[in-house]
Amino acid sequence: MTAIDGLILAAGRSSRMGSGNKGQALLAGRPLLEHVSERLAPQVDNLFINGLQDDDLAWSLPLVKGRVKDSGEAFQGPLSGLWSALTDSRLQSTYLMIVPCDGPFIPDNLVAELYAQIITGNADVVCIRYKGIQQPTFSLWHKRVTSAVEKALLINRDGGFKPLLKSLKTLHLDWPEQLVNPFFNINTQDDLKRAEQILCP
Repeated sequence: MTAIDGLILAAGRSSRMGSGNKGQALLAGRPLLEHVSERLAPQVDNLFINGLQDDDLAWSLPLVKGRVKDSGEAFQGPLSGLWSALTDSRLQSTYLMIVPCDGPFIPDNLVAELYAQIITGNADVVCIRYKGIQQPTFSLWHKRVTSAVEKALLINRDGGFKPLLKSLKTLHLDWPEQLVNPFFNINTQDDLKRAEQILCP
């Protein structure tokens, strides 16, 4: 398999969690970031984390800071994290896998399955779809999309993925349904309690 860089998106404001950095929220006594990195690290060659400032994340992974364009305005949303990684000289691989810091149930074959599809379809990006719902923060990107991502950020400043995905050669991987949704996102304290019950029934 061609070298693949991995990026954990952790620059969100965590407003619905009612706390600071969501990645540091404890799940079964361990930070969410630890759960996510433990699952993703064996699947990629180099793993990075996207955050806003060095002191945001008491974490050992190399940090890809959210960057500012020439206009002086900071981009918002997960798309800005993708762009920051694509334009970071430390990330040299042809492909970039992104996942959110609040998805602790990532399948151990996620990257391999997405890679097989992006190669077969010669796609710009392959995005997970679960129960018919697109999951753009669980996706594998070819780095040739860098200029398209930058253009999307300039036009669509809310940092959303959907307009960009429509403009690229995007494929979807329909993941089989399971008892536990492997792409479950923890957005609230209730979600955190639910995840705790799954891990520690």
